[in-house]
Amino acid sequence: MKKKLSICAAALIALAMTGCEKTGTIEGEVCDAFTGKPLEMPTVGMDSTIYTTLSKKYEFNQELRKGKFKFTKVPLGSYRIYAGRSKYVKTRMKIETTEQNPNANLRLYIYNSQVEPGLYQGTPEGPLKISNQWVVYSTNCDESIVGYRLTIPQLDQSTTASIAEKIGVPKKKGKKGKKAKPAPAAQVASKVANLPDPRVVDGKLEVFYRNASSVSTQIVAKTYPAVVASIASHKDCKGFGAGETNGVFPVKDKGTDLKVEYVAENLFKITGDLPKGKQIIQLSQDGKTVQTYYFEAK
Repeated sequence: MKKKLSICAAALIALAMTGCEKTGTIEGEVCDAFTGKPLEMPTVGMDSTIYTTLSKKYEFNQELRKGKFKFTKVPLGSYRIYAGRSKYVKTRMKIETTEQNPNANLRLYIYNSQVEPGLYQGTPEGPLKISNQWVVYSTNCDESIVGYRLTIPQLDQSTTASIAEKIGVPKKKGKKGKKAKPAPAAQVASKVANLPDPRVVDGKLEVFYRNASSVSTQIVAKTYPAVVASIASHKDCKGFGAGETNGVFPVKDKGTDLKVEYVAENLFKITGDLPKGKQIIQLSQDGKTVQTYYFEAK
């Protein structure tokens, strides 16, 4: 009889333990990626669960006005949490709670959907785009990463007119329907534009990169010393003009890795120490260059 009672007691204890499964609290705030400031009334949820700020039973709507969210009595486990807002790009993050750490306090970042692809600095006022004026001087390289031309032809009016004629824009007529006289030879003489100076930055790099499309593999960022070198020693680079002998190239065997962190969908934070001097920063994916920038670290 006592043995039967012991078995029943054990069963009751096991049932009681099952009903008292340990839970935790998932909370945090949603901020603008570029300013770091909290965003009012974000939408936050956890995939494949009942936990969402859009639920009629959500208790903390007043805190949402400060950009804060909270989910209570969340069973231990692995989850994928997301945050968004109207006209903002979402972010997603994997989280896991355990017996030792049943709670999580998170900071999630989202950003305005009007932000165009490119490199940015974060400021208290918002994203400040770093113009890539060197891209028109860049050449396609197989092994050398990139080569920058020191000069490129500058279009003058006569060159522009010639291009317009090729794409079908009618020529302007002279007086009384007569053809306009050709420009003097001196006016047709080609001009050149010099490669812009590198952007001077602090050696502690902290920028954001907005990719043009979704990526399935990690963006990789490296920086290389930039030197003027012979084009003949970089025959894999295509795009230099006739008569050019030198260009600006990265020193491949002296590359420095930069840290790349996911911030939100298509947005990455790039940080690291730039060696002093002129640098070419390469952003790549799957071994292919996505973009390069020409900086000088002080």
